[in-house]
Amino acid sequence: MSTTQIPFLDTQAEVTGYIEEEEVTPLTEIYNRVKHRLTTPQGKTGEYLEAGTVTGEELHICPRVQREIATRQVNSYGQYNRMYARDLIVAIRPNGKKVDIDGQHTGLLEMASRRGDASLAEPMPCKFIKHPPNRTFEECIRVESEVFFAYNSYRKDPSYVDKMKTGRNFDVKEALEYDSNLIDCGIYIEGYDFLGDTDGIPMAGEYQWRQAIKQYGVPTVTKACQKLGELQQHNNWNTDKKGKPVNAIRADMVYMLSCLYDFMKWGKYNGKMKGKYDSLNKYIDNGLLLKQRASWYTGISGATANIEGALRIIQEHNDAAGTITIGDDLLKAYKHKEDKFPFLSFLRTK
Repeated sequence: MSTTQIPFLDTQAEVTGYIEEEEVTPLTEIYNRVKHRLTTPQGKTGEYLEAGTVTGEELHICPRVQREIATRQVNSYGQYNRMYARDLIVAIRPNGKKVDIDGQHTGLLEMASRRGDASLAEPMPCKFIKHPPNRTFEECIRVESEVFFAYNSYRKDPSYVDKMKTGRNFDVKEALEYDSNLIDCGIYIEGYDFLGDTDGIPMAGEYQWRQAIKQYGVPTVTKACQKLGELQQHNNWNTDKKGKPVNAIRADMVYMLSCLYDFMKWGKYNGKMKGKYDSLNKYIDNGLLLKQRASWYTGISGATANIEGALRIIQEHNDAAGTITIGDDLLKAYKHKEDKFPFLSFLRTK
């Protein structure tokens, strides 16, 4: 198996104009950091696949192994870019046929890029599995299926946050907006050092924060993030069940509090809150800290976490002494943008 040799550079001066402004991390350092969590058995099995090339016209597809064709996925790739194309995994059957085990969409995209004109075909990089001459058809199917399953089940696909972190480096609009929203909220996502306000408040999770941005806007979500950051400093919130320090706010609580702030803003704008706004605001500042943080989100999840969380806070506010009750009529009247409080069964008013 041939490999590409990378020329060794003795000094940075040999790369004209290159200045490394950011440290890279040796893989050995990362390994030492995580090795206590790894359970990999010692030793290796199998052989590396042989590298080579193949054209689309040489390939066959086995329906028992490959996934269904998704033309929408192919179209989403845009123009064929050699730099982004992954190596195909190709099995050479005993009868000589070359079967595309993994990468049929790449092959289709390459063929589409030349409108199926075989005279314009160019070899695509691939890795070969060579079945021995005495292997049966069913045995070939089994081996090819095992390889397909391994390539598509055990690979860690990048998360949404991974994509945004990388996309920001080459000015993907969605990633730049995502990063800007984090900075506006004064937060960064726990475990990611290159997104958001890294001097701000850490946040555990992010999906429900994203939903809050879509529904309530950056100013309201920023207010929720900053308030939770303040509350997180309190002794009743800043440790877990084992007494270990917890610094990060939670994305689901951002969603809940953003919903509540949106309701309060709507009520004040429409003249329906009067003293209730100050009563609820005071409870957020003081009443939430009377309970452990987990009591506000335990048992709440999914698409209605914002509504259920906001109503749980309103319910506890209404049950507290010295507060001005937020009644059902006010909640039913809250139809700003959409009906955000349809689940009044969650509420017990005094």
